[in-house]
Amino acid sequence: MSTSSTTNPEFGTRVDLRSPEQLLAALPYLLGFTPADSLVLLAHAPDGPEADTVGHVMRVDIPDVAAVPELEPPLRVPLADAAAVTVVLVGGIAPDEGPAHRDVMRALTAVMTDLGVPINHALWASEIRLGARWCCYGDEMCGGELPDPTASTMAAVTTHAGQLTYASREAMEGALDPEGAAVLARRAALLDLAASRDETDPACRDEEIENACALVGDVLARFRSGVGGTGPVLSDREIVELARALTHHEVRDASFGVCWPPRSDLAVAAERLWTVLVRGVPAPERAEAASLLAYTAYLRGDGPLAGVAVRKALESHPGHTLAQLLDRALAHAVPPETLAGLARNRGRHLALRAGGSGAPGATRGPGGAGP
Repeated sequence: MSTSSTTNPEFGTRVDLRSPEQLLAALPYLLGFTPADSLVLLAHAPDGPEADTVGHVMRVDIPDVAAVPELEPPLRVPLADAAAVTVVLVGGIAPDEGPAHRDVMRALTAVMTDLGVPINHALWASEIRLGARWCCYGDEMCGGELPDPTASTMAAVTTHAGQLTYASREAMEGALDPEGAAVLARRAALLDLAASRDETDPACRDEEIENACALVGDVLARFRSGVGGTGPVLSDREIVELARALTHHEVRDASFGVCWPPRSDLAVAAERLWTVLVRGVPAPERAEAASLLAYTAYLRGDGPLAGVAVRKALESHPGHTLAQLLDRALAHAVPPETLAGLARNRGRHLALRAGGSGAPGATRGPGGAGP
């Protein structure tokens, strides 16, 4: 199940989604991709002044009716404090003028009753695009055609923040696919060669850490200077040195700090750099950049991208401590602000470097260390 979170206004701009058509049109920007054949649950914040605020946004492929009760256990923790949920089913062909998947909706209503969470609104849309038909499960008079999702306020806010929205979940996953096998093999050979040199001529560790921090900070400065574009092209040597730098847990932990605050120029630049490294670094070193990408995405509430990045990290290094931590946080829908403590008061040196220029070299440290 994919999970996003928009609970804390510190983590984003408030957008009014009270009308059903506005909410449906905003789904691609809440999830990070345009959902299809999807069951989406939007949890409302606990009772109080924020009770109308959308908290966790969870998506799963539309299940068979018989499998709907199996959703109860994974939903119990993320919905424990929810005041209510809004349910959206996307896809399918309605047999009449009403919504499709009514049997799934009935089964889900029973699950929500068992969980003690009321359904605030239940909506269906054939797809999420301009002119697509939508209607409600409980009100025959509630329905219409969707406005253009790309012209919505939510689209403008996320685009301004530098957040990408993909055409599909498959497109999101494909954006993190590794580069060609030949490229990765060439860089793996360079990493092995550098490791061999470390064994025969070990460097001073303090100097090694300082050079590694300098390298990451200076490359971040280059990405930050082109934050509105695609970012600089990195050479094999630069990618290998960055991969080696991030295997130092001191450098990787300092990199948390440049992810804060979410959606800042520096955080956007960092996310683009981590994405380049996820695609360009061979395993197992890829796990470091993938974990940082997951953390950066998590802080701004993009659970689906964080989930894809965590899987990439664990595929590259199954025992990676930070990736395992983030995987558990996603599974339990931990609010982003709970994990923000890893970023606060860290990485000030890197943040300062990211405003400078130059790129000293870096040498390799031990990999796979925990946070």
